[in-house]
Amino acid sequence: MPINTTPQPSTCVIADPDGRGAVLRVAFVHHLDGETLAERLYDAYAMTTENGEDLPDEITLEDLLRHLGEQNASCAEGWHTWANEPTQQSWDTVRPWAERQVRRLFPDLTWSVEPDRRVIPPTS
Repeated sequence: MPINTTPQPSTCVIADPDGRGAVLRVAFVHHLDGETLAERLYDAYAMTTENGEDLPDEITLEDLLRHLGEQNASCAEGWHTWANEPTQQSWDTVRPWAERQVRRLFPDLTWSVEPDRRVIPPTS
């Protein structure tokens, strides 16, 4: 059974925070299990190792929420891919790190609510 059976997003017209006129504010509610959250975190950090940067030992809840907000904003603007897709090495390094972060931040979170979901790692 899918977990994202929430109502349609709420919308309202507000003044643009930068003073450029009226914009539409859309608020979404997402139900994320541990696996989905780890995938979102992987998406946020996948290019870190590709760019020769180190992953942080730990992230904060604020870091995670900031990344989720950025991903939702990018998705709303139509951005869904990287300029270069991450490699298998990135998957092997970042995905386990992302799982550890989620399990540390949310130890009681159900891991996989949708058992038929398949996460497809990048191809080498």
